[in-house]
Amino acid sequence: MKLYLKIRKRLLDKLKISPQALSQRIQRMRKISPITNEEGIYIIAHKEGIRLDKYLDKETISHIRNLIQSTFNDGVVEFKSTPSKSKIKKVVAKRTIVIAKEFEGSDPILPDCKLNEAKDMAGLYPLLYVLENSIRELIDRMMISKFGVDWWIAEAPKKLKDKVSDRMSSDKKNSWHQRRGARYIDYLDLNELPAILRKIEKSIVPNILPTFEWFNQLVDEVYKSRCVLCHMNPLDKDNSDALRLRFRQWQKQISEKKSMI
Repeated sequence: MKLYLKIRKRLLDKLKISPQALSQRIQRMRKISPITNEEGIYIIAHKEGIRLDKYLDKETISHIRNLIQSTFNDGVVEFKSTPSKSKIKKVVAKRTIVIAKEFEGSDPILPDCKLNEAKDMAGLYPLLYVLENSIRELIDRMMISKFGVDWWIAEAPKKLKDKVSDRMSSDKKNSWHQRRGARYIDYLDLNELPAILRKIEKSIVPNILPTFEWFNQLVDEVYKSRCVLCHMNPLDKDNSDALRLRFRQWQKQISEKKSMI
């Protein structure tokens, strides 16, 4: 049995709760920080006095302690009880990000055209960042809703599991650098996400997305532009305009279906 599953079993035995109840606790934690299911288990186990050093290496323990100190310290999240719905005050606020249009910088050997391209492309990168992460968030939420927080272990295609495992192993080898992401889904490339959405196609189409083909085409078009831009090359006007259009289409679609997500 994997160490993670041993800790999970011991935690369930100690708390005397169902796996579903434990999953709900982790979901509440993930509203504060995009942690993985394993990290959630380790954090709760630590809070409940389970000795992690009997199961985990020093590097993982240090990472969990840093998470607790920076995000999940006492007073920030409560593990032992859930407030009743009558006590929860719903706050709705419009969130807007503003990114400066000015670009100031130089380079001793680059021509002016490259510096100007940097300024122009700086306005497109946030669209890619927000769009790609919004897609990940939608898929993650819907997978959790259908399969629980352990959805990656139970439902992710083996081919993608293997890819993510390799990428996570690379992270461990290069521990001097930050990790690629906190969740398994963060280790998938944009063009790999449709394979996960296929798992919940009947639940999400047409309730949230019009068709799977619409989603797949959107991802395919955006991914092509992403590959150009993230390899430090400029998008032309047609592709820049197409990216902005796709961004607006996604935002409009998700905004209208937000209550179902």
